[in-house]
Amino acid sequence: MRRKLAILICLLFLASGLIRIGVGGMMIGQAAGWWSFDGEAVEALAETRLFIAGQEANLVGFTPISYFAFILFMGVTISLGAIGQIWRKQWGLVLIGIYLLSHGALFVNFMTVNPKIFLWGLSVLMTAILVWANRPPPPEKGLLPA
Repeated sequence: MRRKLAILICLLFLASGLIRIGVGGMMIGQAAGWWSFDGEAVEALAETRLFIAGQEANLVGFTPISYFAFILFMGVTISLGAIGQIWRKQWGLVLIGIYLLSHGALFVNFMTVNPKIFLWGLSVLMTAILVWANRPPPPEKGLLPA
């Protein structure tokens, strides 16, 4: 049952990462003028520009393009981390940790807390459950190692 829970969490992380990769890549192209989508892409870019311009703090100095590149980076780390954890590789958990730190760093960078902190908190909780659920089963009692 624990293994199934670990795989479910990994699949959720993978899906969220792939969304971040797709949106990040699409919005980098939109901001750079490589292509022009209508509708929500235009609104999202305008809102991001307003958000960045309106912040009193922007420690890293994000521009819309670098912000979306960071979002894409976060998507890559959580996606690869999820794949690594499906395979029970320690580097997968390290990449998920990098994602969590990166996501948290956005709050620090802009010196703001918004409703997305609940998603970050949920990700931290899911990671803690993943650490517990993805542990290898204990050896059976009474059997000596070969």
